[in-house]
Amino acid sequence: MSKRVGVGLLLFFTLGSVGAGGDLMPSIKVLPWNAHPAAVCLTFDGGDSSQLDVALPELNSRGMKATFFLIGNQTDRKDDWRKILIYGHEIGSNSLDHRHIADLITPRDLDSQVVGAQNVLQKEFGVSLYSFAYPYGEVTPRLRTLVGENHLLARGGDDLSQPDLKIGVEPDWLNLPSRKMDPNLSWATYQSWIDKDLKDGAWLIFKIPSLEEAREGYPSVSRHMFTQLLDYLQSKDVWVGTVLQVGSYFLGQNIFEKAERKTIQGKVRYQWKVPSTFPSGVVLQFTIATHPSPVGVYFPVQKGKKLKADGNGIYTLDFSKGELELLLLPKS
Repeated sequence: MSKRVGVGLLLFFTLGSVGAGGDLMPSIKVLPWNAHPAAVCLTFDGGDSSQLDVALPELNSRGMKATFFLIGNQTDRKDDWRKILIYGHEIGSNSLDHRHIADLITPRDLDSQVVGAQNVLQKEFGVSLYSFAYPYGEVTPRLRTLVGENHLLARGGDDLSQPDLKIGVEPDWLNLPSRKMDPNLSWATYQSWIDKDLKDGAWLIFKIPSLEEAREGYPSVSRHMFTQLLDYLQSKDVWVGTVLQVGSYFLGQNIFEKAERKTIQGKVRYQWKVPSTFPSGVVLQFTIATHPSPVGVYFPVQKGKKLKADGNGIYTLDFSKGELELLLLPKS
């Protein structure tokens, strides 16, 4: 068994019970962070050209994915932004005009900045948008509600007092905390964030401003500091994915762990509700802990299709199907 799977096993959430006659039923264990000890997201706001010219080549050369929150009415070089989708990066919304919340007086103002931006960006880039980043990190109850009606996830401001997101703790999916790279911070600070993320088995979201070669007057992080960050992440067993990838997996895991569970004549059935804003194609990795039984062994089935394990005994389920069954295969 690989090292990363072994670490993940320590963090499993076990769903087990005792069946009729005192026999232990099988239990499903979901591997957190896609079978990694921890997760990191690299996020960028505003669509600055330095993100295309500096960040993207460095990310692509390492096979890393990131989330770029674009402004609907302020995005230049659209053909170049369209190409980032080929490499698996995510485009999210940073509103329509990047206005302060104090300037959004009417419900129509809010609607245009959230729904209008989503419509503009989805039409422009031909993809569904699931993630939102609040301009200036400013959030109000009305804005949060509107974002939640149209997006699955939202990244909030860069409040360093907020803890990273941990297994077993339900986060605010519509105000996820982030940590901002700042030209005045040392490399040791960023390294300590990543080391703590790994130690805690948590999810760390970086908010990265413009990089060198940015527009005049914008705070920027040096290319050297940025590549040092990427190299350090690459040297660790950490899942570096988009906000949608990591967030939907984490949310899917949390929903599955609370799924309705029924046991009928040796068959175990899990059912859960898939949120209306949830993307298709999200798969959760899991194992089945079985106990010696004179009756037989259990195997997982989704919509009539038997699931097969890999060499480490790990299965994958399609979260969008909303159900999973464990069927008993009697001993011959």
